[in-house]
Amino acid sequence: MLPRIVIYTTGGTIQCSKDAISGKVTPAMTGAQMLERLTALKEHFEIEVIELFNMPGSDLTLEDGLILAKSLRETEKREDIDGIVVLQGTDTMDEIPYFINVTVRCRKPVVFTGSMKSSHDLYSDALGNVYGAATVAADKRSVGRGVLVYFNETIFSADDVNKYHSSRIDAFRSPLGPLGTIIEDRVRYYRSNVQGDVFEINELRTEVPVLKCYAGVSAGLFDYMVSSGAGAVVIEGYGTGNIPNYLSDPVRAAVESGIIVVVTTRCVDGESYACYNYVGGGAQMEEFGVILSGELNAIKSRILLITMISAGKTYDDIKREFM
Repeated sequence: MLPRIVIYTTGGTIQCSKDAISGKVTPAMTGAQMLERLTALKEHFEIEVIELFNMPGSDLTLEDGLILAKSLRETEKREDIDGIVVLQGTDTMDEIPYFINVTVRCRKPVVFTGSMKSSHDLYSDALGNVYGAATVAADKRSVGRGVLVYFNETIFSADDVNKYHSSRIDAFRSPLGPLGTIIEDRVRYYRSNVQGDVFEINELRTEVPVLKCYAGVSAGLFDYMVSSGAGAVVIEGYGTGNIPNYLSDPVRAAVESGIIVVVTTRCVDGESYACYNYVGGGAQMEEFGVILSGELNAIKSRILLITMISAGKTYDDIKREFM
């Protein structure tokens, strides 16, 4: 009997077509039409399609992610399926899968994929990515690992996957390395991982802006974010979690007023932690009550903050989660 896989389609490049003359890529197919073109899938899997959205990855929001989360919670309970694949645009492939990972307890494998090239492109990775994702979703060794992301014959954890390249088919990487791969239709895992804490929220109760540090960044931007009513602010700092000295007093005032401030590193690899003990240094930030994010980057820190605040978690709860 063939493995039964539910495939959610939400749009993205994988549902686009490339014009041979202009070279432009535009939305062209429904999810069902796109999957009909991938005929090899039917030879290996029994497929059920759920067309949830049809939009570019750049249009997806966490509100859309919450709609997906609510649907996935019901689908993953079904006894008649082996796994779930979610197809989406790659622009937010490092965000929506992570949001699902912290809001949906995955008792069945949930694997996100898409394509960097449209199905009419000579370099198209559409069939390979969908077929590989379905193979990973059907494999019992994928159970308990949380949300996975599959691209270019490589399996990643939603916790740490990032889009490194704007257009190549090997666009996705993790600073911690991949979890595994597929070799001749066999799923191979090289390192272990488990799904962490899950907060099954039903609504988003706050917004969390992100301030990126750069030479001369305005303190007024931070003040505006604090005054806008956000439940927390993420600062993407330098190095191990350092910010300009003139941001130190505004950050302390924000923390004292009850605003949760998380400082991450803008570096692709490494962590933020209490190292430098000077004005604006990570050690001073920690003394003020700022939460240092560790290895979690700014975008994922924002998602975790929104999720936990929406779940009614306290500052102490949030600090423990980042430790």
